[in-house]
Amino acid sequence: MDSIDNPRFPHKVEILRVEYDQYGESIKDENGDEILNKVFESECGLRDMVRGVDVNAKVLNSDYKLALPRTSFRLEKRDTVRFTHSYTGEVIVGLIEDHKTFNFGTNIWFESGGNG
Repeated sequence: MDSIDNPRFPHKVEILRVEYDQYGESIKDENGDEILNKVFESECGLRDMVRGVDVNAKVLNSDYKLALPRTSFRLEKRDTVRFTHSYTGEVIVGLIEDHKTFNFGTNIWFESGGNG
């Protein structure tokens, strides 16, 4: 069966997580940057740009809110988000400020850290 285009989730998101050594220290590359591993990817929808408190989560500050199909994957605050807009090709990279899974899906609020 071919994949179905769902207009609620036209974009893509990747979740990246810092890699740690056996002593709990983050592993860095030759430039001194932390090594990030892709731990999750999904289709998603860009719901709104949020500035300030969101009543659906205890988010005090976030730039974007993503909606994903319901997932049991364990997201963590401060994981890195790499969002790709399917229409424009724009890539937005940031850090998770909060997340919440509802009966209809999972929302991720994240703070933009610049474009990737």
